[in-house]
Amino acid sequence: MTHEEMVEELWNREMIRELTYEYGIAVEAQDADRLVSLFTRNGSVDFSSLGKGVIEGHESLKEFYITTWPLEVKPFFTNHMIRIDGDSATGFCSLENRGTREGESLIGAGRLHDTYAKIDGAWKFATRRVEMFYFVPLSEGWAKLDGPGRLL
Repeated sequence: MTHEEMVEELWNREMIRELTYEYGIAVEAQDADRLVSLFTRNGSVDFSSLGKGVIEGHESLKEFYITTWPLEVKPFFTNHMIRIDGDSATGFCSLENRGTREGESLIGAGRLHDTYAKIDGAWKFATRRVEMFYFVPLSEGWAKLDGPGRLL
């Protein structure tokens, strides 16, 4: 691999990481237009781990995310792993969520599994699968959970 190819790969990795961070900022800001712009036209999110199924396409994604705004979710991402293959890539990262419901603090953790596509020079989410380990009231905690935890 040449130095130029290494720099290009590092740049692509950084742009994919930034895409993930931009997603978090859009969720926190409750900006549905900004959020769906991060997905390919037929992009999808699989929320099956939360009992919500797969949401596909910009309009459906926008409608779905708006329904989550009352939770006031603040997402945090770590441990990002990325594999690039030309103009497509796969990856995953760890997710920690903070939120509220009816005045009660919520805490959650999980993993996001992604496929990415480079469209007109910009990386977009093609698919995103949300694997939640738990999402529970902070006062309840997760230490005594049996299995993956109660998901809200």
